[in-house]
Amino acid sequence: MQTSYDIQELIKRPPFLCACGREHRAHLKDAVVRPGAIDALSGYAKKYGGTKAYLIADENTFAAAGGKAARNLEENGIPYTRFTYGKERVEPDEKAIGSAILHFDHGCDILVAVGSGVINDITKILAKMTGLPFIVVATAPSMDGYASSTSSVIRNGLKVSVDSACPDVIIGDTDVLKEAPTLMLQAGLGDMLAKYTSLCEWRIGREVTGEYYCEEVAKMIRAAVKKCVDNAPGILTRSEAAVNAVMEGLIISGIAADWAGVSRPVSGTEHYFSHLWDMRALEFGTPWSLHGVQCGIGELLTIGRYETLKTMRPDKEEAHRFFDGFDREAWFGKIREYLGKSADAIIDGAKSSDRYDRAKHARRVCNICGRWDRILKIIGEELPSYEEMKRILEIIGAPTKPSDIGIPDEETDLAFRMTRDIRDKYILSSLMWDMGKF
Repeated sequence: MQTSYDIQELIKRPPFLCACGREHRAHLKDAVVRPGAIDALSGYAKKYGGTKAYLIADENTFAAAGGKAARNLEENGIPYTRFTYGKERVEPDEKAIGSAILHFDHGCDILVAVGSGVINDITKILAKMTGLPFIVVATAPSMDGYASSTSSVIRNGLKVSVDSACPDVIIGDTDVLKEAPTLMLQAGLGDMLAKYTSLCEWRIGREVTGEYYCEEVAKMIRAAVKKCVDNAPGILTRSEAAVNAVMEGLIISGIAADWAGVSRPVSGTEHYFSHLWDMRALEFGTPWSLHGVQCGIGELLTIGRYETLKTMRPDKEEAHRFFDGFDREAWFGKIREYLGKSADAIIDGAKSSDRYDRAKHARRVCNICGRWDRILKIIGEELPSYEEMKRILEIIGAPTKPSDIGIPDEETDLAFRMTRDIRDKYILSSLMWDMGKF
């Protein structure tokens, strides 16, 4: 079994027809992760035809790497127009995206994003709209969206993924990355740890619903996660090896999702805990933390519930009684109470999906009962124990429970059940609902 993957080899590999039945290709064209990598910016800009750059940052990311990026462009004869968000928290919503568009200089022919999650997501949308080449200068190894072709944005108060553009180039200067705030380093590893359950649920989804799955993509993710976990103790000391492992893992995760054409390999129940907490924070001003930090907590919560699931057995009669007795309108009322106005889009999505279709529920239950031993085998193959996951988070000093970031622990059960309705994706809460163990 392959234990590591070289980013350049993945990027440069020609499109190929995989055993999964799909053609795989990476839309990312170049990536460099090493000390001093910002020095390569102007060379890449010229390679992709850039003669004037539109540089997007916020005040923090500009201080971390924007000045270096701007100097590199200037010293190599590439003028730029700069748009910088203020110090306040920037959300990837209609206002922030609109601001980047309104300040766009139409004389620019290449986009340079200096930042991580939000700045990257916003610039991806602008790249999609303009069709311009796009370089991201990473300022923190904090999330796995660098190499993906989607943006996680807030639309009408709801966190959604929208099609956007994959960067042409990712520059990860480890001299910059290892100086990122500790919380952002913890977030990056937290986002990588989330892949344990995302892969597990992808495989379970195939067993229950027959959805598409690719083992080649899963192997890439597993190898990247292992390298991150092996180097986890170096996160707090900001070791070159640890920071490099996480940044490369985050890029490989994006490539894997790009190959698959779906977010299945990289997100599941654990991510939906984070999305719910984000939406609560937007609606009610409740506490929140970085996405990857929340994913790390969500991962531990999810693994704990998988350990409970392993003690259960599915029963068709119990599942059908639960389906018949489930009060959807009362449940939708709880979602509205918990999320406020963003609940409407979630409820509309739930109503338009096949989650509440009687015949399809019956087929899913039949598959669960008939393949229960295979489902348990998948859980055993993919997931570490609760104690092992907690130990990894504690090694890097990361939060391990919602109350560590100000979210009441007693809300966890309700949040878990609501993860089922965030997206039309088969996850642990979907499985437990189908079984009547909700």
